[in-house]
Amino acid sequence: MNNGRILVATVNDVPILKFIGDVRVLMSSALDNYFNSLYNRAILDRMMVDMTETQGIDSTALGLLAKMSIQLRNRFNVRPTIISTNPDITRILKSMSIDLICEIIETVDKQETCFDELNPLQETEDSVRQKVIEAHQTLMNLSEDNRAEFQDLVSALKSDH
Repeated sequence: MNNGRILVATVNDVPILKFIGDVRVLMSSALDNYFNSLYNRAILDRMMVDMTETQGIDSTALGLLAKMSIQLRNRFNVRPTIISTNPDITRILKSMSIDLICEIIETVDKQETCFDELNPLQETEDSVRQKVIEAHQTLMNLSEDNRAEFQDLVSALKSDH
């Protein structure tokens, strides 16, 4: 799979995230920082996540996406929209219960958008571990299937610390 990239743009005051390639845990700090910048806005009416060029996404990135969705709902009463034209990605999103907190649409109207790339940030192993734990705990809170899926991982990560 391609190395993953995360791009960001704002169009008509709507923040847009674009996941390209294989989005993995190594991008979690940059993604988390971006989400924190969203929470500091005075107003946010919509949020878009373009996954039309996503080839893979790990559970940590999904957990951060879920955490962001919950925060946006709580702070702005916004339910992010995910655009996913890849049936495999859509299946993963639904299997992780992301469709409970985001609207998933499977068609897209192409428009030219100028994106900036989020660059990976350097961080300690403990910081990465904590983000992985939080991301998976968020997924576990979405469904019993997720709880069963990730309980051992979260327990192991907590005990390693």
